[in-house]
Amino acid sequence: MLKRYQLLLLLLPLGAARAQAPANPAPGTFYLTRQDSARAVHELFQSRRGGGFGWLAFGGAGTAASIIPAQQATSAGVWVPGVVIGSALAVLGTKKLIQFGWGRERRVLRKLAATGHLPIDVQRRLHGSFAPLHGTASAPNPLLAYSTAPTGAPAADGAVPAPVSGTPAAEAPPRTLADARQDTLDAVQGLFNAKRLVGQLPILLALPGLRLMTGATKTGVPNSPYIQTQSSDPPAGQIALGLLLMTGGVTYMFLHNAPYSDAKFKLLHDEYLAGHPLPPALRAQLKPKHIEAGRTYREKMERRGHR
Repeated sequence: MLKRYQLLLLLLPLGAARAQAPANPAPGTFYLTRQDSARAVHELFQSRRGGGFGWLAFGGAGTAASIIPAQQATSAGVWVPGVVIGSALAVLGTKKLIQFGWGRERRVLRKLAATGHLPIDVQRRLHGSFAPLHGTASAPNPLLAYSTAPTGAPAADGAVPAPVSGTPAAEAPPRTLADARQDTLDAVQGLFNAKRLVGQLPILLALPGLRLMTGATKTGVPNSPYIQTQSSDPPAGQIALGLLLMTGGVTYMFLHNAPYSDAKFKLLHDEYLAGHPLPPALRAQLKPKHIEAGRTYREKMERRGHR
């Protein structure tokens, strides 16, 4: 069902969208909802749980490494500082697992779905890498399991503030239009990133090419270790092959990545928001997986810009 909705957003005719709602607001005028706050809460708890498991494993390994050798006949005894530090790290990891466990995450999300409020200790951590960002209707919604009410309304007092800009909420267009356009732009960004990644792979040919150009061939192996091995410069054919590999990889990278540069995406972004449809050849390449990849990249860049 989600993929069908995502494809529908990608194929939404711009003219039909215009007839349903006014023009899309400028970037940055979206409004945060309980769903956006819930996604940030889920990312926070998931990250803190991972850190808790890491500290617990590191502390347990350090404690074991300090105690187990004492059981051996050749051991000088237990290394007390290692036991103390390892135990402290294990306690820290256990504390994080309790504070950000799955059970508390469910309770926090259930309260957010019902009241729009967040605990103070959770709310003050939603900044930096965990700052809530605008998510489209196709974005994962952690509140679906706790509420049947619409989650598109701005969060209530105690949750993350609703407006991101000074535009009144009543003047904002329907979320369906903004979400469709944002999903399409995210898909384009995800496609561009994937194409650039593929275009960078041939640069690996420069490594064997450099080896062929600089590698020397041994002409003889002396019987005595005190006599240096004689070598000669690589032949011209080997140098030419290495140069061909290097220049070919670099040339392919630049030619392949030129249509998918940041400047090209900025131009498509501005033209699309101005009312021009995407090129048909580009639209045919967009897939639901590009939406998720582009959304993740956009959120990463937005959070980096807010720091």
